[in-house]
Amino acid sequence: MRVWWVFAVTLVLLVSACGSSGGGGTGGSGSSPLSAGAYKAHLKTIAKESDTAQHAVEKGFRATSVPQLVTVLTAFGTAESRIGDEVAALNPPTNAEAANNELAKGQQDTASEVQALLPRIKKMPSAQAAIAYLSKKSTTKGGHEIDQGLAKLKQLGYIKSVS
Repeated sequence: MRVWWVFAVTLVLLVSACGSSGGGGTGGSGSSPLSAGAYKAHLKTIAKESDTAQHAVEKGFRATSVPQLVTVLTAFGTAESRIGDEVAALNPPTNAEAANNELAKGQQDTASEVQALLPRIKKMPSAQAAIAYLSKKSTTKGGHEIDQGLAKLKQLGYIKSVS
């Protein structure tokens, strides 16, 4: 069974698989839906932000102290929330609305789940104990939503792979 942080890291890699086939408007509520190419381009830009968060959280799991780990997890949670907000602000093509909403909700829920873990992590006697605790966590609600959103986006052809 995958742990929540492995799933989060996997998410970032999956979003990185997004293709690009053109630009266009910025989307957002009140505007016309993005073209398929513009939507893919926006997903690609967001994937770059996700890559940064993924690399930071990977390094965090080599933390030697609880405060280091908490700092990394806090930053990751903040990044997931911001990225979720960016995804939610997109005005995707009509056929991608549900998948986009699910992906945005999953990222925001993941951010909330990370924040909810922090008080317990802060009380851990060591970074190793905290990492062991995190390794026992199963896939979260946010992780499931992300997985579903990405699978739908892949099925619709907006991303290349979900692994």
